Amino acid sequence: MLKHSFPHKEPFTTFMHAHCPRAKGGAFLVTNEHWAMAEKVLRFLKLFYDATVVLSGVYYPTSPLIIHYLFKIAIHLKNYANDSYIRSVVQPIIDKYNKY
Repeated sequence: MLKHSFPHKEPFTTFMHAHCPRAKGGAFLVTNEHWAMAEKVLRFLKLFYDATVVLSGVYYPTSPLIIHYLFKIAIHLKNYANDSYIRSVVQPIIDKYNKY
């Protein structure tokens, strides 16, 4: 759903600004910074979506693919561990990943 909202971010933002009034001097409900954060989250979650789709296959063997995706996810988590925007979300994921 998030992926499909990006081509329409300008009309969506305009709609939100027009129909969701803000207090005088208050912040807008949706800003360019929010869209940048959403794009970063989308990039972060893409590997998990791809792994889920591939490893949920029923017409091909998936067990040889598991180790491949485990390594890809470990590298992916390491790359995002110091990201200032989503560090607070990534660290618990890393802890859970290392636990299992």
